[in-house]
Amino acid sequence: MDVKTNKTVAIVLIVLAVMAVAAALATGIYYAVKHNRFSGYVYESGTGKPLTGVAVTNGRDVVKTDENGYYRLDGWLKDRFVTVTIPSGYWTEDFYIDAGKEREGYDFYLDKLDVDQTDHSFLQISDTEVGASGVGDWIEDVKAKVESQQPAFLIHTGDICYEDGLKSHIKGMNSENMGVPVRYVIGNHDFVDWGGYGEALYESIYGPVNYSFDVGDVHYIVASLAKGDVMARYTKSEVWRWMANDLAAVEDGKKIVVFCHDICPDENGFTVKYGLNTLDLKEHGLVAWVFGHWHYNYMNRTKDGIFNIGTSRPDCGGIDSSPAVVRKVTFNGGELVSSDMLYYSFDKGENADCLWTAEAGEHAEFAEPVIFDGKVYVGTVDDGYPKNCGILCYDAESGEKIWEYATVNSVKNSFYVGDGVVIAQDSEGIVYKLDAATGQLIWKKDIDLSAVRDTVMGIAAGGGRVFCGGGQKIVCLSADNGSVLWTAENKNGYSAASRIVTDGKYVYVGSHWDKLIAYDVNTGKKAWSNDKDGLRYRTTTPTTDGNTLWTAAGSSVFKIDKNSGDIIKKFDFEGYNFDAASAPYIENGVGYFTSANKGVTAISLTDGKLIWNFETKEALAFTSPYTSKGSKSVDSSVVPYKDGLLFGASDGYVYLVEKDGSLRESFYIGSPVISKLAVSGDKVYALDFSGRLTAFEIG
Repeated sequence: MDVKTNKTVAIVLIVLAVMAVAAALATGIYYAVKHNRFSGYVYESGTGKPLTGVAVTNGRDVVKTDENGYYRLDGWLKDRFVTVTIPSGYWTEDFYIDAGKEREGYDFYLDKLDVDQTDHSFLQISDTEVGASGVGDWIEDVKAKVESQQPAFLIHTGDICYEDGLKSHIKGMNSENMGVPVRYVIGNHDFVDWGGYGEALYESIYGPVNYSFDVGDVHYIVASLAKGDVMARYTKSEVWRWMANDLAAVEDGKKIVVFCHDICPDENGFTVKYGLNTLDLKEHGLVAWVFGHWHYNYMNRTKDGIFNIGTSRPDCGGIDSSPAVVRKVTFNGGELVSSDMLYYSFDKGENADCLWTAEAGEHAEFAEPVIFDGKVYVGTVDDGYPKNCGILCYDAESGEKIWEYATVNSVKNSFYVGDGVVIAQDSEGIVYKLDAATGQLIWKKDIDLSAVRDTVMGIAAGGGRVFCGGGQKIVCLSADNGSVLWTAENKNGYSAASRIVTDGKYVYVGSHWDKLIAYDVNTGKKAWSNDKDGLRYRTTTPTTDGNTLWTAAGSSVFKIDKNSGDIIKKFDFEGYNFDAASAPYIENGVGYFTSANKGVTAISLTDGKLIWNFETKEALAFTSPYTSKGSKSVDSSVVPYKDGLLFGASDGYVYLVEKDGSLRESFYIGSPVISKLAVSGDKVYALDFSGRLTAFEIG
């Protein structure tokens, strides 16, 4: 070995030695502990009784108090708080102590409750996204629901939103002014550039981002995303490691509920990894993973019996047009027995002049009634539990229910009736073909949509094919036997209340917050897509008109070439929001567009001039994305009727207007009508928000 080689080897050895020392130092620093840094007692308030077996954590390690109520915890590099897991039968607002402040002891005092919480409920809200002005009028509706439901606690599952929101939200919603314990979860928009790392401001106001507490027979875990708009302090591996340590300290027989801003990374298997370790939450008694983030209402149960529970905002319409809501979840012991959707409150009325009414289901959204062979078919929604949703068939003349088929999950949008069959899709992506006369199942197909991107889209059928799915995946099934003919993936897509449209050549799909796409009917090959000039917002369903499509997004109306996807014309209307769950009605060169904020608008399709605007009363329920109190929303598509124009509105009325925009007549339903009306001769059929089907004559 020559001198040069010896020198090279020596340099390599020195480098390796330096790296080894550096790695050792880094490891030592990272896992550095300060023995006996944290110690203290957990007492019962008032009596001073020491509490045994109570878990205390430094954000990574978990220990339990001894028979004297004493605990001792080592420190670690990222310790921020010492936090107590409040045992069932107790509560305190002071469940954490700042680890950075030197003190003689880290003692906790827990208030003993005088109520049995074995059977209990909680309320969930999410994604309120407030600003410097703080919570709005909607908080009074939430307070009213707290007062009427008397939950054990209220949980906010994240996205308070940015620095101003974080500073103001707690003033408007806290345990004192809500009258029940209030807890928060950190959301992705709650990681802000303040204090050196993403969670710093949140921690300074709301406390730890990872903590737990017991109520009755349920152990509740609040877990951080470990990611957000600004770099996180805690890694996913550290969050899951803490969760594993927390679960190891849980009393045998307790059931587990996880609150996190987002859905579980493994939404069906419910396993998470930290280092080389895998934590299977099912083995620890997981009952439910409760989340926000997506601004939609959804609840399903996996094959292992675990619930995915997603909830939209309490104050405005969700991204996929989910109605504003507060969710209630109820436990009997360790069993989740029910979940109720507490929509924005309004007094449901009824018109005595109707021909008949039928209570079709728990709730209804965008699935318009369909008239076929003397019968009227409806689809209903239930984003709670147990499910009360499906397809129902009524005698169109008398209103007598002929049959009912219970679907696995909600039927939120349009379905097909014809050729003696009904074909519908539920929000889990299960497609059903039923006998139209009897409701008997002919076939059922699960097209494997992920829960996090469920579908509220309506299906289309024609030429022996069924086009179903959502913005993320479109599937073409054989109408004969349900077999898959082709599948088209769109990984960036999301579903919304727009519907799938086909003209025999292309299948047109609106992928929300993404693009408008045309697929070849026969092969599923993408013919074109367009996300320009605001077209990425896909709430409105396109309408075909010769060789063009008419659609709307934001404050704009678009004319699009069907073969190329190019925008031929774009008309802008300042102050208008056309993100409604409808399709434009086209007649004699005029387009009738519904809006999320200003009722119905007639627009010249030649020059884009606004001909007239008919404003409804204010909405009773909020569905259109980000619309809230004061909006005048119409999600129901306009249909022709007796030389006029007919539509339902979110204010609880059905309107018949002249083609010059003047009102001919209105009919009071008493509950928002957000689906298209069905017309047969002189009769009109409306399925309203409360799940009630009404038959009437108007005009």
